[in-house]
Amino acid sequence: MPLFFLSYAQEDNRNKQVHQFFIDLSEAVGGLAALHRDEAGFIDGRIPLGSTWPDTLSDALSTSACLIALTSPRYVVSDYCGREFQVFAERIDEHERQHRVRPPAIVPVQWIPCDRLPEAVAGFQYRNFATGNAYAQDGLLTLKQRKRHEDDYRDFVDALARHIVQTARKHELHRPAQRPVLAKVTSAFDLPPRPQAHHGPAASTAVQRATSARHVHIVLVAGSSAELAASRPGAEDRYGAVSRDWRPYQPELEVPIGSWAGAIATTKSYGWTVEDAEDLADVREWARAHNQIVVLVVDVWSADLPRYRVSLIRHDSDEDSPRSPVLVPWTAADAAAADGNRKMWDTLARVLPHHVVHNDRDVWRTEIATSARFQEELEDVLVVEQGRIYRTGTVYQEPPTDGPGTRPILEGP
Repeated sequence: MPLFFLSYAQEDNRNKQVHQFFIDLSEAVGGLAALHRDEAGFIDGRIPLGSTWPDTLSDALSTSACLIALTSPRYVVSDYCGREFQVFAERIDEHERQHRVRPPAIVPVQWIPCDRLPEAVAGFQYRNFATGNAYAQDGLLTLKQRKRHEDDYRDFVDALARHIVQTARKHELHRPAQRPVLAKVTSAFDLPPRPQAHHGPAASTAVQRATSARHVHIVLVAGSSAELAASRPGAEDRYGAVSRDWRPYQPELEVPIGSWAGAIATTKSYGWTVEDAEDLADVREWARAHNQIVVLVVDVWSADLPRYRVSLIRHDSDEDSPRSPVLVPWTAADAAAADGNRKMWDTLARVLPHHVVHNDRDVWRTEIATSARFQEELEDVLVVEQGRIYRTGTVYQEPPTDGPGTRPILEGP
């Protein structure tokens, strides 16, 4: 059983710095726990963008005492890292239910500074290991690369190793009865925020949403694999248990489309959330009040589902507020399906008739055939929507004061 599992974004290891950190940490943990370096931790840099996890990785996720999450801009938009994080978070939740103790077994480590963290990561505090200001400002990678921070880096590794060993000795973390299966795990980074605890008469079940104007709501119209098994060719490969699992560009793009859209938004300095179109009316009302952007990503095969049809028709017919832009992925496989193109337009004409008739490119992008084209269209939509908000968004002014209406003038004696 490894004492720690190192979770990281593979692109962060192009210069092998992550692997070197893993070796340094393994040696420190092994020295404290009287283990060989190879037994101290687990890392896997050979995971392909496929549909399964290797058994060795699943076993390590199920048995390791701690998860060390190397956070970075790439990490927080990685679907695979989010799924690793979720498996470990569920182990901690189960341990807490059984023992009423929440072990500090997930340790986010700031590898590269990241302005915005998913709610799941933000819920686990960075450990206050003694590193000075350099770690807080520049991240651990900077400490590792710069010789003048060599002592700070070593102190951090030693402190982290002590934390891992102490946690492993104090808490025997819950182990799932079966190996986790990739297709059945939803990325922790795509999950909605946990509801906040409220007490007393002011208790409320309202969803907690971001208030920053630099925020994009990515609203998905996508069914589950069970809902679409009979009508959608290849449903088992492209959908999952919830809308956030939708992968229209599979196998070209393995990550869910919501995560891909979020990654694109991140590169443009937006915060983002992925939401289900059943909540479209509430999302649009919130976004209007906070000058935020709403983008619908519509799966034609799901748009006719009863739980989406009403929301889409109401959105399409709302003339009192700007219509949110709609993006429609539509691959060659979709077009080649029986009555594919005819089905697409028939469905869109039923649920979004105004969009179809007016064909306004500012809010209507259809037949997006590849993930690269999707990126281009979304980036353009964000520019268009931000411009609209600048022109027509809500302007908040300072409330009037009770002071005099004229400016005071200083007069001489």
